[in-house]
Amino acid sequence: MAKITKVTSDQILDSRGIPTLKATVFLDDNSIGTASAPSGTSVGLKEAKELRDGDHSQYNGMGVLKAIENVKTVINDSLLNKDSLNQEVVDNTMIRLDGTNDKSKLGANAIVAVSLANAVASAASLNVPLYKHLNRLFRNYLPTQDIKMPRPMLNLINGGKHAKGGLDFQEFMIVAHGFPAFVDSYRAGMDVFTILKNVLLDKNIKIEYGAEGGYAIDLTRNRDAIENLREAINKSKYNYGGQVGISLDIAANTFYRDGTYSVRDINKLLTPLEMSEFLSNLTEEFKLISLEDPLYEEDWEGWRNIISRTKSKTKIISDDFSTTNVSRLKKIINAKAANGVIIKTNQVGTLTEAFKFVALAKENNFTTIVSHRSGETLDTFISDLAVSFGADYLKSGAPNQPERIAKYQRLIQIENELKEHGTA
Repeated sequence: MAKITKVTSDQILDSRGIPTLKATVFLDDNSIGTASAPSGTSVGLKEAKELRDGDHSQYNGMGVLKAIENVKTVINDSLLNKDSLNQEVVDNTMIRLDGTNDKSKLGANAIVAVSLANAVASAASLNVPLYKHLNRLFRNYLPTQDIKMPRPMLNLINGGKHAKGGLDFQEFMIVAHGFPAFVDSYRAGMDVFTILKNVLLDKNIKIEYGAEGGYAIDLTRNRDAIENLREAINKSKYNYGGQVGISLDIAANTFYRDGTYSVRDINKLLTPLEMSEFLSNLTEEFKLISLEDPLYEEDWEGWRNIISRTKSKTKIISDDFSTTNVSRLKKIINAKAANGVIIKTNQVGTLTEAFKFVALAKENNFTTIVSHRSGETLDTFISDLAVSFGADYLKSGAPNQPERIAKYQRLIQIENELKEHGTA
């Protein structure tokens, strides 16, 4: 047993220059754990709610001093002398203390930072790597799960809410999946990213950078971005499709209005059926590996339609559609509306709830993707998390900004550790 002696918090800035909070958990054996709460720009309606100050004289109302005060007072008081190693008790204590369905009272940002910091403190107390401790915790929900390295999904072209350019789709990603080691996959992604820059410059396309480190470019059509990505892969030494492929985060919530979709590729409003047909054609042409949030999060008919059209050739991934929420995922499974999920712990608020979500997804053979947020910090928790339950992929943006690269660097470090112990 390692008892919690103190929980505290500080305000820090995320990668967008917007405040977030860092939590620190102290244990009676002098172990310490810290973790930071990321924040999304594009968020689902069912996500747990951050607590922001609303004082527009400070950071345009985006400060988190209220959430920090909650950590230092009521959360600290409720967790004193709790066994840090019992993650579920720690998390459930905060859930009951908050008492809302969306964690809006204490703030999901406050709760998730403490939840993750507690896991880090526990790993320190046990003197084991974080991913090993997380694997032990996850085995409470799926006993057979082994540690496994994910493959990287790199967001090389940013669109939607993540960039100033006019692209509708939010992420144009490459997936380096045909390699024996994570470090080889990352190196391939870095190579393609460099080649892509030259492809764009040769066409006199102005390059800026989006929130996740990828190129923010203004093109006539979304498919033009996909074509440029394919061209970059074909100009590399890697095989298109076999070693490096393309995935898209459509983030359809952002261009859905009153039952229709508006994309710059087609000069008319699209019905859900037409949107599904448009995306299915792109999928077939470019042999896309996955489509994330291809339809609005309440367009159940559209989701069922596109998954029937793609016939499992392309994974249909839910993010805003499922929001790391077990109840939501159960509905998706029953409706056969997706076959893959994004995992973002801050969407639901605690590590325990995220683990229950992942276990349900894996039990139903869903593809699992651990993801960063647009507002990130140098915290690398998600890297250990992805390894701990054998996620298929990890999304952490382009290999271009410190808060993104830190996650990939941590995975390379973990892979080296596993090789040293003969488990990679």
